[in-house]
Amino acid sequence: MTGLVRSELRKISSTRLWWGLLIGAVLFTALQAGITAGFAGVDPGGGQPPSPPLDTDEAIRSVYVTSAFAGTYIFALILGITGMTGEYRYKTITPTFLVTPRRPRVVIAKMLAHLGFGFGYAVAGLVAAFVVGGIVISLRDFPLGYGADQLWSGAVLATLAVALWTLLGIGIGTLIRNQIAAIMVAVFVTFLVEPIATFALNSIDLDWVVKWLPTNASAALTSPGDAFLDYLDWWVGGLVLIGYAVVLGGLGLLLSVRRDVT
Repeated sequence: MTGLVRSELRKISSTRLWWGLLIGAVLFTALQAGITAGFAGVDPGGGQPPSPPLDTDEAIRSVYVTSAFAGTYIFALILGITGMTGEYRYKTITPTFLVTPRRPRVVIAKMLAHLGFGFGYAVAGLVAAFVVGGIVISLRDFPLGYGADQLWSGAVLATLAVALWTLLGIGIGTLIRNQIAAIMVAVFVTFLVEPIATFALNSIDLDWVVKWLPTNASAALTSPGDAFLDYLDWWVGGLVLIGYAVVLGGLGLLLSVRRDVT
């Protein structure tokens, strides 16, 4: 298994995709952190309440932790998706399974390798959020807030959450072989279906349903105390994410074992 994991790590690192996605994640996170810090506590007008000011723990966590997760997880998801679908797109899956006929070992090795890259993406996102968010906070004459309640534990949990999203990507990639279709479905569900479902069901007092969705389960790890939704406890949110990863990965594993490669 160690050799298979090393092989998968080489596959990822030998392409330009991983660092292209990493650059995108860092830039998106920096933008997110800068905007969050720049507008924290500012009255948006229109009768809407302002977000918490930068002298509160919630605002500091939003700038650093929530921005790092929000700016990184979709790129980690796409990395996981392409890790599996790329084998089918470039017709390398046949020699891969010929070298290692036990297909579950290949899928598990991919999961482990991408999990490691997911942790790397999360750390890079946190660095970008702390640097850019910290600069904007300083320019607004607020303390950096490194002693904010649950800041560092939230950073650790956000790192775990981002890494788990790469496993979700592997699971989606094994279920949907077509790379473009898999990415489009994942992005569509994550950025459109989940937010609409969250808003609609929360407005009719069905928040107990939507808080089990993957993005909201992730928010339980990264956004404690958020007033919009009564999130799960952080450890429950982590278990839910792991559950999604296991179910999707398990289904993908089952399908990859039973169906023909070509």
